[in-house]
Amino acid sequence: MNEKILGEMPLRTWRWLGVNELKTSAQVEEKFIEVGDGETQKISEINLAAENIARRIKISVGKSARVEFITADLGRGDYSADVEIDLRGDDSSADLEAVYFGDGKRKLDFNYVIRQHGKRTSANMNVRGALTEHCDKIFRGTLDFQRGAKGSTGRELEEVIILSSGTRNRSVPLMLAAEDEVDGHHAVSVGRLDEEKIFYLMSRGLDKSEAERLIVEAAFNPVIEKISDENLRGELLENLQRRLSNARE
Repeated sequence: MNEKILGEMPLRTWRWLGVNELKTSAQVEEKFIEVGDGETQKISEINLAAENIARRIKISVGKSARVEFITADLGRGDYSADVEIDLRGDDSSADLEAVYFGDGKRKLDFNYVIRQHGKRTSANMNVRGALTEHCDKIFRGTLDFQRGAKGSTGRELEEVIILSSGTRNRSVPLMLAAEDEVDGHHAVSVGRLDEEKIFYLMSRGLDKSEAERLIVEAAFNPVIEKISDENLRGELLENLQRRLSNARE
């Protein structure tokens, strides 16, 4: 099967950053979702699969409509995700919340885009991840203010916890603006766990691996708790705890 890049950035500028390098041979699963005028939808996409997975999801949001998109990747195989949300109607909004855990030799490729077409739209992208062992991960997050999106706001943040020196992380937050009356902010935080927090937890009787596991769980919990299915939430947390316990430098 031919390998392909899911959600490739077309700009030449990004070639030297190496953010279009990860390819997938998995069959692409595609979804197209319409959120009509005045509607509110909560959508969850969870990956716990052992095999390689590639997903492309496109969501169109109408006037005064709202979408809450929650995604969690704790699979075992390689994972590629291309998510595009179009805020087409005035006063529409989107909240994209994501968590991921990369271990072993997993290859993770995330491309998240929120396009703001209508007036007074609101976009929030909050992504949290942890990487260990020899995982190779790329994240591309884009807030795209289209012409006509006057009065719109956008916030984007990715927080990455690095648990071992063998990982490779590439994060590219991007903001595009074809309209001048917009308010957008984007940022990335990448680093190892806070040694003071680890020391404090160890002083309370935890060993180092338990302390690290508790800190990562605390970072993931605000997103996982938004998943409606209680059994699925429990499965995700058990999976995360087990993987963190088994991870090696």
